[in-house]
Parts: sequence; C-alpha cells; structure tokens
Amino acid sequence: MITKIKIFIKYILFNIIDKLIRKNSKVKEKTILLIRLDAIGDYVLFRNFIEVLKNEYKNYKITLVGNVAWKAIAEEFDSEFIDKFIGIDRVKFGKNIVYRYKKLKEITKQDYEIVINPIYSRTFLFDDNIVKVVNAKEKIGSNGDLSNIRKWQKNISDKYYTKLLPAKNEIMFEFYRNKEFFENLLNKKIDIKRPIIKLKEKILSFKLPNNYAILFIGASADFRKWSIENFVEIGKYLKDKYNYEIVVCGGPTDIEEAKKFKNLANYDYIDMVGKTSLIDFLYIIYNGNLMIANETSAPHFAVALEMTNIFVISNGNHFGRFTPYPKEIWPYYYPIYHPEIEKDLDNYKKLSNSYGYGSKLNINNISVEKVKNRISEVLDDENS
Repeated sequence: MITKIKIFIKYILFNIIDKLIRKNSKVKEKTILLIRLDAIGDYVLFRNFIEVLKNEYKNYKITLVGNVAWKAIAEEFDSEFIDKFIGIDRVKFGKNIVYRYKKLKEITKQDYEIVINPIYSRTFLFDDNIVKVVNAKEKIGSNGDLSNIRKWQKNISDKYYTKLLPAKNEIMFEFYRNKEFFENLLNKKIDIKRPIIKLKEKILSFKLPNNYAILFIGASADFRKWSIENFVEIGKYLKDKYNYEIVVCGGPTDIEEAKKFKNLANYDYIDMVGKTSLIDFLYIIYNGNLMIANETSAPHFAVALEMTNIFVISNGNHFGRFTPYPKEIWPYYYPIYHPEIEKDLDNYKKLSNSYGYGSKLNINNISVEKVKNRISEVLDDENS
C-alpha cells in the first residue's frame, strides 16, 4: 500500500513538471526522435536496427535519447546514423526534479515529425513520459507487456501514442524482439542475423598478453554476481590447465571486488577493473581468447565482436529474453545455470515462463566444479 502511494505521488509530481514544459507549436519536418533508455546490453541487441531505420528514412535527421551508460558506444560506432544524442542518467531522471525538468526541456526544444519508442517493456515515468511531453505528428510504440509498468499506468500511457505496433505475447530473445518491432514498423523483412560491432583500428594505451582469458566480475545487481572467491579459483584453473594469462575486468563500481580478488589470488594477473573506457574494453574483448562472465553486458559485447568461448554464469534472470543466445545467432555462448535450471534445460518454455522476468535463485549455488567441467567439455573437445 505504501509503495502504491509513493508511485502515485511521484506520478502527480512529475505530471506537474510535464505541464511546465512548453511545447513548440510547429513540427519540424523530416525529423525522428528515437527513445532507448535501458541498459548497455539492451543497446547492443538494438543498435544495428538504427542503420536500418536510417536507410528507410534517408533524408531524416535522427535524434537519439539514450542512457548515458552507453553514450560512448553510440557516439563511437553509430554517429553515421544518429544526428544528435541526448544522454539521460536514469537515476537522476527518476529522482532529481531539476535534472528531469532540464532534460525534458532539452528534448522538447525541438518538435519532431515522428517519435519512436521501440521498447517492449515500456516504463511509465521514463520512455512513456518522454513520448507524452514531446509534440509530434506521429508517436509510435510497442503494444508491449506489463513487466515494467502497471495496468493502470499502461491504460493511461497507451493514449500517448498515435500507433502501437503489435508484439507477440510470449517470451522472446531480445534481439528478435527488436527485429519484430522494426519489421512491423517498416512493413518488411530485415536481414540482420545477429548483433554486430565493427571496431576501428586503434592503438591502445596499454599492453595485453598474446593469449589471455577475461574474467568479468561485475554486474548491475549483486544477485547477478558470482562470488569473487569463485572467480579467483577459475582464474587459477585457466592459468594452470590451459596456460592462459588472466585479465580481470569490470567497471568503476567493481573496484572493491577487485581489491578482494587481489587479496585472494596467489598468481599473476592483469587488473583492468575500472581502468579502461567502455571503448577500450571492447578491444580487450576482441583480442581475448575466452571470457568468464556474469550475465551482464560483457557477454553481449563478446557475441557482437565474434568471440568464441564465452562462458556465462547466470541464476536464470531474464531466461529467454537475454540468455541463452539462440544457437543460430551465436553457437559459442556457453551458459552455466543454477542447478534448478540445469535440470530442466530441455524444457525451454517452462524455464522462460518461470524466469523470463526475474529469478531469485542464488547464483552462488553454481559450483566452481560445474564451471570447470563446462570449460573442460568445450576446450578439450576443441583440442581433440
């Protein structure tokens, strides 16, 4: 009850802010506002469709309102198709009234011919709210689901759109969900088989070994993080059995875990946690031989960069939507799941229905031995 009251109060408060935003009366022709506020991995599975959109609307200027977390990726690799990027810090946008007002003012400084919100799991106070305040001839979104929005909210925000595109009412791998949206939008089949990132030639400011495995210790939430003790043991296993050098990676928020890794590891390794830009991290992945990672953005990057031997440790969170990768997209993605999921791996429908929108299973019930065995199965088979 208290949570519902808080949500309603926030809705009223943000609604007042919306009313303070003055809209322009004249729509600027041949302009598109594209909205995508979700996480880094989501953008990796989405970004190749921006080129498709640009090719269809060749003479249009595209403004992308996106999460600042992946701003560097968009500007480095997608600037050919994006004319302007407006970055949103989701935390500030959801909590800081002044920040929210300023960002909405920035977005509505211009009116657009078309607004497109391709997000399947829409959010009432974020992407839907931006659609609401912007003035445009057409406002197009997905019919979506109720995973990030309440029914009463969706009943309200559906009316913000001039057109809601149909979406299959089933768990679907997110890359295919994006493909579904753009095929319905453009009314044609799209021939993109998987996410792809094409790196440019670059001289790195740091040296990497010739033969190395990446341990990516970070994740967006603690329940998605395998223990540092386990990562340390796996690093030793890869080093001793397969002669890999070990490169430990993660973001600035993983520095404390990196210190713990250092205290526990009794072998040499390279610590890159919090020491590289997001772009530099892509080059580390590209030049690497193998990755052990929590289910987070890192494996999505690895697939897009055509890395083989991607081992992903997951409690099954968002099973079917973000993990596992369909074999036809990338056959070198090897997930290691919680025992409760492993025992039902042949029943994809059951697992996707049970864990497609979240999992409370303890990721540390996935044993080191289980991960070692999976690595051994794959690498020993390759070398036989």
